Amino acid sequence: MSWIIAGVTLAFAAAPAAASEAVNMRFECRASTTKPSQPPELSGLWDVVMDVGGVPSFGLLSLGMSGTELAGSLALTAGVVVVRSLKSDGQTVAMVVASAEGDVRFDGSLASDGKRMCGIVSYHGGQKFEMIVQKRPDRRSGAL
Repeated sequence: MSWIIAGVTLAFAAAPAAASEAVNMRFECRASTTKPSQPPELSGLWDVVMDVGGVPSFGLLSLGMSGTELAGSLALTAGVVVVRSLKSDGQTVAMVVASAEGDVRFDGSLASDGKRMCGIVSYHGGQKFEMIVQKRPDRRSGAL
């Protein structure tokens, strides 16, 4: 009996929020007003949340160097997509990911500490959603 209750509890926890449960999420980055002397290290794991009409969609962005370019993947509720490109000048970020329907673009700002990206995701059909990406601590450095 406890297994049935646990299964029902997990099913409800995994179900997406109803439209009536939509929340107002705040997507803010304190962008740097001056260009950093050295670009921040963007390689690593990043937690992602995208506001899809007031309903959060969570994911994970994994970035690493492939030669001289950043490469990686983005896993969201809808699936995993390849990061085609990610460019940053230390203040702004432009990322393009592949999808079955065509490329999706993220344009945003990079927080002054280089650990948060905030911006707008533009889909091929013209839809736009806010997204924030927060870098996870590097476990290799001993930071928590």
